[in-house]
This record gives sequence, structure tokens and C-alpha cells, in this order.
Amino acid sequence: MTHNRNQFTAEISLDGNLLGNEEVFPALRRHGARTLVRDRWERLVSSVVVPHSVVRVWEALVTPERVARWFAVCRGSLGEVGSETTLDFEDGEFFLVRTTDVVPNRELTYLARWLGVGQATQVTWSLAEIEEGTEITVTEEAKNPPWDWQTWNGGGWTGILDQLAAHLRTGSTWRWPWRRMGPYAQIELPLSLYTAWDQLFSPASLKYWLLAMSGSLQPQARLPILMGDASGLVEMTVEEVAQPGEKPPSFLPYVTYRLRRPTWGAPISGRLWLEPAGWGNTLLQPFHYNWEALPGELQLSERRLLASFWADAVSRARQFVLMPKGPTTPHNW
Repeated sequence: MTHNRNQFTAEISLDGNLLGNEEVFPALRRHGARTLVRDRWERLVSSVVVPHSVVRVWEALVTPERVARWFAVCRGSLGEVGSETTLDFEDGEFFLVRTTDVVPNRELTYLARWLGVGQATQVTWSLAEIEEGTEITVTEEAKNPPWDWQTWNGGGWTGILDQLAAHLRTGSTWRWPWRRMGPYAQIELPLSLYTAWDQLFSPASLKYWLLAMSGSLQPQARLPILMGDASGLVEMTVEEVAQPGEKPPSFLPYVTYRLRRPTWGAPISGRLWLEPAGWGNTLLQPFHYNWEALPGELQLSERRLLASFWADAVSRARQFVLMPKGPTTPHNW
């Protein structure tokens, strides 16, 4: 018996099993595995013992005039549940705080956002009366914070507690010496890291959220950036660009750069980078240093301008990625 070749091909084509139907005989590397959740919670606990009563410590903790002496200028009422307060360091950087729980002379809990736009962390101050006086304990908790969060916050709370202890003992109004680091900003974006990089760092995108008047992120490129109507331009000179997946060990993308203004006399160094915040979210973060190279009379005023610029810039970045279609022209006000 003979078969026509075309007829035989048609017959086996009708058999789904022989065709390699995906349900019966799936191809390799197509199992559909995917990550659903990648969250982490972090907690920092710091404490100090002071030879003072709980009442005296509580007054220093919640009275705005007292808080301004050892921590930051307090605009609002930390001791009132539901109220929002700013803890202002007077150099452009601040915490926006919302009080969530108060037990007088015992416990104060609030949520805090850096520059008002960063991730919210929960801070709890607990006071316990002991034989030596009062034990002050600060607990800060965060979900998917920056990867080096414990490094700089872990050292920060011990320093802040020492400042409080010194204030209680001497009445000192000295908070801390001038910081050569910063300003620092952060904002969480509802995008994966690779998508965030592609959307934010194209020349058209930079015109919108960074206010780059021209140029692209290439090594040695110079981008004129509009800091504000009254502030004029700052020149960004790109030093290094690391694409996602390019630089070990983290393989996270970043840009290093220098900022210059005619009046500065020296550049301010900076770093801009992305890192995951759980699964499907990304943190955008700029950071600066080398302020001691500027004339002393300019450091504070210029730092304030730069802090305000970056708070607005990261907010525009979030706005940009949430738009259905991003604009391709500069957004100057």
C-alpha cells in the first residue's frame, strides 16, 4: 500500500501530540517560574542610660524648643497623635514626621520620611525608669530600605542619643558639626530596576525630571541643569556610567558625576544610583560630598539650594514614570 507524501503529512499534522503540543510536551526553559515577593524588614535598636528623671527626658523629647537644641528645629507638635511635624536640620535636609502613638513619659512613636518624599520608617522612643535614672531606647523599623541603611542609621542613632544625653547634662545647644556629606535624597518608584533605568535615563527623560537642558549620560559629557528660576544653572560632568548588570559585585546601575557653578571655585562630587526595594519596586537615590572644598560663606546657602533641587527632581522622576506617556520637552517650572 502506498501513501501520497502530502496526504501522510496532513494526517500526522492532525495529531496534536506529534506536533509537540505545549500542554502535552512543553519545551525546555518554559516552565513559567517567576518571583512573586522579595521583601525584607529591618530593625535598629539603640539605647543609652542617663542620670535624669523620666519626666525631664520626656520634656526634652517632645518640647519643640528643647528638641531644637539637641536634634533639629521642630516645627509642629511631636506629642500630638495625628499631627505632622518637620524636624529641620536647617541645611536643606529635614524629616517629615507623623506621630502615631503617644504614652506620656513612656513612649513616642512616629513615621518619618526623609525630605518628605523618602520611604516611611517607624521610629519608637521608649523611656524606662531604672535605678541609675532613665534608660532611653530608640527602635527604627523599615521595609525594603536602602541596602546600606543599617550602616548609616546604625551609627546615626547612637550619635543622636549621645547628643541628647549631653544636652540633658549641660543644656548644650550644639547639635553636630558641619557635615561634609549630602544632600542625600531617595524616592521609591513602582517599577522594576531595569524598567526604571530605561525610562529615567534617556536624554528625553532627563529633560523632564532632571531638568537637563541638553546632553546624555555618557562619560565626560557635560549637562547644563536648571536648578531653579532664581538659582540658575549647574553643570553636571559625567564621570562614569554603569549600566544594569555591568559592574560586579552588585551589578546595580549608577552614575558618578561632578557638579560645578561659577561661584563655587571647586566641584561637588555626586553619585546617582538605583537599587531594588522589594520585588517590582526601585529606589532612586542621589548623594553628594566634598563641601569642604567650597568657600565657607557659600556652603550652607548652596547646600540648601541643592537639597531642594533634588527633593523636587526625585519627585518629578516618580511623576514621570507614572505618566501614561512621558513628555519629551523640558519641564522648567
